[in-house]
Amino acid sequence: MSALGAGLISSVLLLSGCSAPAEEAAPATQADIGECSPDGVTITAQYANQGQAAAELGKKSMEETYPGLTVDLKAAPEGTSYDELTQQIVADIAAGSRPDVIMLGLDQLRFWVEKYSPREIDRSSLRDTYIDDYLDVGTLNGKTYVAPFQISVPVLYTNTTLTESAGVSELPTTHSEVLDGARQVQEKTDVTTPIQIPRDNIAWWFVQAFVGSGGAEYANEDGTAGFDNEEGYEALKIYETIGAEKLQDPVSWQDSISVFSRGEAAYFFGTPAVGATVDAAVGDSFEWTISDMPIPDGGSAVLPAGGNGWMTLSDDECRSAYAGELIGAMLDPTVIVESSKANSYIPVDVATKTELLELAEAQGPLGYAWRYEGVPVAGGGWPGESLARTNQYLQDMVQGMIDQAQPSKEIVPETVSRIDALSN
Repeated sequence: MSALGAGLISSVLLLSGCSAPAEEAAPATQADIGECSPDGVTITAQYANQGQAAAELGKKSMEETYPGLTVDLKAAPEGTSYDELTQQIVADIAAGSRPDVIMLGLDQLRFWVEKYSPREIDRSSLRDTYIDDYLDVGTLNGKTYVAPFQISVPVLYTNTTLTESAGVSELPTTHSEVLDGARQVQEKTDVTTPIQIPRDNIAWWFVQAFVGSGGAEYANEDGTAGFDNEEGYEALKIYETIGAEKLQDPVSWQDSISVFSRGEAAYFFGTPAVGATVDAAVGDSFEWTISDMPIPDGGSAVLPAGGNGWMTLSDDECRSAYAGELIGAMLDPTVIVESSKANSYIPVDVATKTELLELAEAQGPLGYAWRYEGVPVAGGGWPGESLARTNQYLQDMVQGMIDQAQPSKEIVPETVSRIDALSN
């Protein structure tokens, strides 16, 4: 899972003329595909590297089904994040090259809807086996604009070799339990900083998960924050405790993956999408597992979706029709199986899920996402123009508590005031 970088929206606005590109925001209507001629028509799909297999299959299917149609694939370089991809797409649109289909990070939905008026997803273009519940995370104001492709949710990685050596036999399910387990590991082993929890990059994702699971509102519809209350303070106090008790080495998100993989942390809050990376790095050096993310004491799990999906941006009726069909083709179960195996994503197709659960790996750590039965909520939710700055403020808040042990009852109100000022 990759989050928006702090400079995304400001960079996007610079690329698009520093204001909402109204001239680019005409609604993309869709023609009846049977009334369109594919001869000489080219549609373009722009995406991050993890969409390559899906795009190639979609291109092959569409060009065979509609002779005369050309599907132009524009893959971003390997390692391109969703924020970088968005910046490139916006730059291309500003230069007069608007793609017909794009991949986007699921938390970017509101930005694209507000700025570029994408076409709604036509459910009939998706396979019958596509799991409709996942369309909720691509829906805004009752309209579905994104068909999710690769989905993840916040989870907990546990070095069970380390925890069991410290006498901790159960996987933690609450904040109190994970903190108690970390203290026991700190006391009884040579690991001095037993927890790794994101303090940059995807920090906002866990803030949303903790706040929602603790019973507070994350983002109000008017663009203000809803967690400046006792529920919010208690949900986020885990960061303060980690900082006060020095339970974490304050490293970057990428470094925290390596710290866990080297056996230097007992608990790692992350995404199942890095499971294959951890598996390759750990090898046989210790036993580990992935389990549900511990939630605030007394709370109920409300987990935001991470990952990506497909959206239609066509500004032509017939290209829009072909683009919708392309999205359906790219959500082929064969592709979903391979992407889920490679990155441990939650399968969005019931036929795919059935196939994955028959694999030997299904009962191990990599199978956590394949076994997942919950329905995540939409990630993000902030207005497009304030999204990047809001995520930065949330990152500052997390780092203030972890790095400096600032009390949640002090720093949360300060952060909420900064966020709320963006909507005034």
